[in-house]
Amino acid sequence: MVKISVIMPVYNGEKYLEKTCLNLSKQTLTDIELICVNDGSTDNSLNILEKLADKYDFIKIINQENQGSGVARNNGIENAIGEYIAFLDADDIYVDVDALEKMYEYGSKHDADMVGANQKRVSIDGNLEDNFNYKQKNYTYFSDYGVISPQEYGIPWAFYKNIFKRSFLNKHNITFPNLKRGQDPVFLAEVLTKVNQIYVVCTDLYGYNYALGGGANSKVNDYNKKLDYMNHYKMTFKILDDAHFTEISNSYKKQLITYLKLKNNRNDKELFEIVHKIFEDDNKTYFENVDEEIIYLELCLVNPENKDVYTFLIESVKSQLYSMNINNIQINPVIFKKYLEVLSVTNYSPSTNPVMCQLRDEIENSNSWKCTLPIRLTKNMTIKVLKKIKNKVL
Repeated sequence: MVKISVIMPVYNGEKYLEKTCLNLSKQTLTDIELICVNDGSTDNSLNILEKLADKYDFIKIINQENQGSGVARNNGIENAIGEYIAFLDADDIYVDVDALEKMYEYGSKHDADMVGANQKRVSIDGNLEDNFNYKQKNYTYFSDYGVISPQEYGIPWAFYKNIFKRSFLNKHNITFPNLKRGQDPVFLAEVLTKVNQIYVVCTDLYGYNYALGGGANSKVNDYNKKLDYMNHYKMTFKILDDAHFTEISNSYKKQLITYLKLKNNRNDKELFEIVHKIFEDDNKTYFENVDEEIIYLELCLVNPENKDVYTFLIESVKSQLYSMNINNIQINPVIFKKYLEVLSVTNYSPSTNPVMCQLRDEIENSNSWKCTLPIRLTKNMTIKVLKKIKNKVL
């Protein structure tokens, strides 16, 4: 009986395959299979895998045309026979030699759909380092055996430090989306919003080779990858918001804002064109600086149906607008208009909040807002005339 199927997508990983397979062979849990999905590699990866399969009887090879790691992992899951599914990238390692055994035994004992462990970072010279995500509280460190709610996990990152019952994934039809970048958080968000509880083990399962991984910016380096990466945020927000995982969703919205404010992204016009397309109904107005872009984006992310999401984002926007206003920084009237639109369509009347009322009044009475009144009136009149013409034609 195969207890754990380890899924490993492989694309041009010839430099790492022998080391990674040797590392896996040292796990004390022996009832495993390693499903290597060769994703159309153009180097010597396939030949190396075939030799390794002769050496290790737990290796199974699947070939596919190059379709990306998400599709490769789905292919692996579909062909897996293990009770649980684990994941391993070709350039990463498992840290504690008994990690899979501990996780399987604890999960099997409690019939767990998901078992979580911890993650280390691996430097370019192979040394293990602490994971800064725990200090930043992006996701939870597991200091003992126990059970947590899925809401306690944190941001849906580091899916590979967990194992998942295969029957659970199949029951809920949880797969990786066909995105070139950002598939992992979408997958894990689906899991977190479907699982009842997470059994956790104090062991270091995964070693992420960050020096080779390069980070999001190095991988999101063309239009299609940027498009998919922004789409993954939208998909993840929807999954979390629909399941009322508001705290996690708000934390992940902060991560999007942080990403857009990175030095290499602040002046990336192509990236912000994609942001306008995905989150802002193809808004044609481009602002003078990234701060105004972020304010408008936050307004577009407001969900009137979810009071917590609404409060989180509208409070953020309110404080930024108020700060700009009292410092006599002229704000684009498009942002004013969007802000007032958001207040007017929500179920939470701004009149019940004195601070909001004050801000709205100050905005509407500000010089910049008054100066642009003729422009807004002309625009509104034009829209009305066009509507009348359209109705007559129809």
